[in-house]
Amino acid sequence: MMCLRKWPFSLVVAITACFFVEISNAHEVPKTEKTSWEEQDFPGGDFTLQSGDGRLSLHDLHGKVVLLFFGFTSCPDICPMALAVIARMFSNMSPEDLEKTRALFVSLDPGKDTLDILKQYTGYFHPNIVGVTDRLENVIKISERYGVRYQREDMPDSRLGYVIYHTPDILVVDTWGRLQHKRIPPNAKVEEMAAYIKELLPHQESQ
Repeated sequence: MMCLRKWPFSLVVAITACFFVEISNAHEVPKTEKTSWEEQDFPGGDFTLQSGDGRLSLHDLHGKVVLLFFGFTSCPDICPMALAVIARMFSNMSPEDLEKTRALFVSLDPGKDTLDILKQYTGYFHPNIVGVTDRLENVIKISERYGVRYQREDMPDSRLGYVIYHTPDILVVDTWGRLQHKRIPPNAKVEEMAAYIKELLPHQESQ
């Protein structure tokens, strides 16, 4: 079996999307044209979800800048686009800065996205991206506190059988667990996002 990790990154993203998605126009999330960084005010706050390696709370990542993206593995475009941007940013970071960052991919489709599937899916992008989910009611409560819209509609004629519409923004939590007002579009320029994250990272003062 060929190893995807040795292939060009863009090809890995394409294969990842195709592997987890039986693409049908009936259940695609609409493509975003948004390129501007918006500012919104939501409370955010601590939460606990399940990952492939056990329970994970936002508090466990205290001291790190955390990027959040709410989506689902069967999303054919927005989700892999956002994760690819995050992964490229991580790949360009120094080891010291990389240690101070994490990204959480929060699945809005826990019925289909098992913890094993999430771990495999995020693993195709970058080790610093962790897939998490929980009971749908808990995930929805968290998404509301973070200003993420969620809507599921049944579509019996599609292969998936339903469609999930969701906010496509990448959210950022600082090292103190505070949700930042700036919301990053999924097609943001890697350099701009990296510069913004760099500002939030703790830096040791020179002796």
